Amino acid sequence: MEEELFSIVESKPEHKKININISDYKSFIYTGLFYTFGLFVGSYLYKISNNDTINELLKLKEESVITLFTQNFCIYFSIFLIIVFLGFCIIGYPFINIIPTVIGISTGIRIAYLYLNYSAKGIGYSILMVVPYAALFFTVVAFGIEASTNLSKQLMNITKNESNGFDLRDYIKKYMILAVCIVISAILNALLNNLLYSVVTI
Repeated sequence: MEEELFSIVESKPEHKKININISDYKSFIYTGLFYTFGLFVGSYLYKISNNDTINELLKLKEESVITLFTQNFCIYFSIFLIIVFLGFCIIGYPFINIIPTVIGISTGIRIAYLYLNYSAKGIGYSILMVVPYAALFFTVVAFGIEASTNLSKQLMNITKNESNGFDLRDYIKKYMILAVCIVISAILNALLNNLLYSVVTI
């Protein structure tokens, strides 16, 4: 009886430990930190430079879907091309986190404008019409930065003879997928902004 009890205890399954390597997500962590820093900087910049000229530039206007898509696509794709360009630069990765900082500053300025000029309604407007699209675009940017950071480091390793090479096609595929996501983000932003603008008023 004791032997059977002993065998049951011995055969008890062990819980598998889940090991999470933070270094695998280091690029995303840095991107998030720089973006958050940009949000605070943008909010502060608007607060100290609040004037009629800036408010006129940030003023909410009703635009057609085509106009919104064109504006969004030009901005989004320009930023994406800069990220890709930095990826193909040997010394690009130290400077690549400037991108999420600039995006954070832009988003921070817009949210601060809505809050300081429209108070509670501005917060509601931000939650519905700014934050979701900023989060969607930021996600695409984060994956683009991760790919470009790795690519730039790979190129650096080759120049130092620390690597025999890599498959560039993998990065091309990632960039193509992200480019499609950029187009989808621009379309969704334009459609939903146009739709919600007539429903949400501040």
